[in-house]
Amino acid sequence: MNKNIDYSIYLVTDRDILNGRDLYKAVEDSILGGTTVVQLREKYISNEEFLEIAQNLKKITDKYNIPLIINDNIEVAKLVDATGVHIGQKDEELKKAREILGPNKIIGVSVGNIEEALKAQKDGADYLGIGAIFYTGSKKDINEPLGLEKLKDIVEKINIPNVAIGGIHLDNIISVMKTGTDGVAVISEILGKENIKEATENLKKYVNSSLGERKMEKEKIGNIIEEIREKQPLVYHITNTVTINDCANITLSMGGSPLMSFCEDELEEILSFTSALVINIGTMEKQMRKIVVKAGKIANKLGVPVILDPVGVGASKARKELIDDLLKNVKFAVIKGNLAEIKSMAGLKNMANRGVDSIETLENSDEIAKELALKLGTVIAITGKEDIISDGKRVAIIKNGTPILGKVTGTGCMTASLIGCACGSNKDYMLGATLGVSLMGIAGELSEKTLRENEGNGTLRVKILDNIYNINKERFLENEKIILENF
Repeated sequence: MNKNIDYSIYLVTDRDILNGRDLYKAVEDSILGGTTVVQLREKYISNEEFLEIAQNLKKITDKYNIPLIINDNIEVAKLVDATGVHIGQKDEELKKAREILGPNKIIGVSVGNIEEALKAQKDGADYLGIGAIFYTGSKKDINEPLGLEKLKDIVEKINIPNVAIGGIHLDNIISVMKTGTDGVAVISEILGKENIKEATENLKKYVNSSLGERKMEKEKIGNIIEEIREKQPLVYHITNTVTINDCANITLSMGGSPLMSFCEDELEEILSFTSALVINIGTMEKQMRKIVVKAGKIANKLGVPVILDPVGVGASKARKELIDDLLKNVKFAVIKGNLAEIKSMAGLKNMANRGVDSIETLENSDEIAKELALKLGTVIAITGKEDIISDGKRVAIIKNGTPILGKVTGTGCMTASLIGCACGSNKDYMLGATLGVSLMGIAGELSEKTLRENEGNGTLRVKILDNIYNINKERFLENEKIILENF
């Protein structure tokens, strides 16, 4: 079973709302209008009648190659060989459903808060139905609807497909889709209308408009890969000596040209033909401390974007003083760091700091990124389990990545090099930062998939370089896990 399902228009059946009209014709009309998933929902009939309806309905969904999901009834779902089943919090446990239906069937779970969503995801749900978002006639037992903010919170914290459900109509659907959800589950907005095909078409226009805007922005991000390969930007690094070779190699893999130098006398000459400048304070050599501010000033004067990697800024007084000096004198295109580093730069108290590592969660990191971006007039990239990028208005939440990246020294430094390549090729530094950070996550995921049992972090390092070398727009779009807000 192919689990790559389009959840954008998810129809939930309700014969009562049809007022005697034929269910099968109604469902077929909705499919002709653009419905992408059909869920058969029957709460108060016998198993025999449920099975008969499901068998008849499956003939229609099979005709148009549309997934058929059975609500609550695992037995009927198995008997008709449905695409899958949807279960609620009080229905069959997910584990039991999986045991009965097997690994290839779709199992969706209804959730009403972040705890339920995370548990369902952990337990192996294929998608979530989140709601009720607004008050709805089909759910008489809800005390208080979730609302858009809570929907957005859940969508941002999960990594599996999801649909919003409950009181969704044409007048609120754009706001719902802006939360980043993958689709809308509706009953009355389709089946309650006189012309079901037309109603579905209208609904699909709104949903596709929102999904289309997301797709266009992601394609813009992917286009930067081609721009890098075409322009071959020269990225000048004043970086730490531990990872300098890796930064050079990742720049070459990306299609850029690396230049590494600590010579103050040639700064002006080099920066005159440089596409981007990356400053990384990881090893804090005296020569580096002496030239980075000067290099940043010259780059600003020449219009060269400067990327700052404030490695371990909170670990020592000397590092903090250097960063303060840089912030005072240099305008940065992008500042990339983990949450502890970014909070230290913002003057916020850290719970702990372990040198170049962060042990903090990303709670409220989107607000921290937005506020610091506005304050400094730059793009802030916070890396972690989920990466947050913001220019003060737009926000990108990147869910690509794997803990195994931590087994290779310098992946953070290499990420700054990728950002340098992107910002040296495209003047929208928000998109450049988003591309650079997401590419490292994608490379980690692809590398982990092909890592054999007897291979270790040495092989992993090479695979990361190879996957960056072989990345293209199409592969990026196939693998990206990015939520865009306010784009």
